[in-house]
Amino acid sequence: MKALLKPAPAPGAVIADVDLPRCGPDDLLLRVRATSICGTDVHIWSWNDWAKTTVRPPLVLGHEVAGEVVEVGRDVASFKVGDCVSVESHLPCGECAQCRDDRMHICDRLQILGVHRQGTFAEYLSVPAICAWKNAPGTPAEVASILEPLGNAVHAASEADVPDMKVAVFGCGPTGLFTILAAKAMGAASVFAVDVNRDRLAMARTLGADEVFDGALPDLPRRISNADAAFEMSGHGGAITTALRSLRKGGTLIAFGLPKLPVQVDWSNDLILPGRRILGVVGRHMFRTWGTMQRLLNEGKLDPRPVITHRYRLSEFDEAFGALTSGTAGVGKAVMIP
Repeated sequence: MKALLKPAPAPGAVIADVDLPRCGPDDLLLRVRATSICGTDVHIWSWNDWAKTTVRPPLVLGHEVAGEVVEVGRDVASFKVGDCVSVESHLPCGECAQCRDDRMHICDRLQILGVHRQGTFAEYLSVPAICAWKNAPGTPAEVASILEPLGNAVHAASEADVPDMKVAVFGCGPTGLFTILAAKAMGAASVFAVDVNRDRLAMARTLGADEVFDGALPDLPRRISNADAAFEMSGHGGAITTALRSLRKGGTLIAFGLPKLPVQVDWSNDLILPGRRILGVVGRHMFRTWGTMQRLLNEGKLDPRPVITHRYRLSEFDEAFGALTSGTAGVGKAVMIP
């Protein structure tokens, strides 16, 4: 089959002929219908410091995917050929203390598609059946391919318990934009969006943000003030401080963005004395988040399609990654079709 392969520890990738993946007894073999590009894929493509210490080429990239089941492992009973599925990219061991405590998304021996094992930028993909989510009939493939990153936002909003709350989203990249959608869908009273990119703020407004703010404003905590929950989706050190100071006493900071460097926090005045909380959120709860997300989609409360702004053939990967790394791909998600 054809796949987008990183053949060596260096920037870039190539379309290559690789072996069709094997369908083990507990696995599903999928024909990839759509696969979307994540910032993690861009890091691996660019071969940054994180990629150099984490990824071991040769490796097929990608982890956000929708596929059609073409083969079912002999020990799998809950799927059949022809099912259309999305895939949870976190592959748990099923045996560690985290997995046994209903926290498979933070498994002690966690593997991630396209990072630790062969990924989704290919014509076919083999995954453990435990990681497959059966889509509702009629779900468009491109929508099914972005349920993994959309689930990040639904997980974050669930952890913040947003109904009737005033919330602020710091960082309006794709996951931040999804968080605006999720918070609105789950009943937040008002949603403020913060970014330094005007195009991102414009999209945040079209997705339902009640107010938008330039993240460079020096008096931003005063302008927002008394948010019940703040979602820090950018990983920018200054944004983390501002997000904390925008909270009311007793408010919650959802920490999702990954800073490149250690972050300094005024532990006494910004956290302890005002009684605020910081809650780290990663991935999606397996599979409570997926159930919540499916319900919101079925009820028509959640529509992620406007965030998909670019579509490419897999063979156009150079154009796709070139646009993403140069900043010319706009502010939304890019989806590739094999």
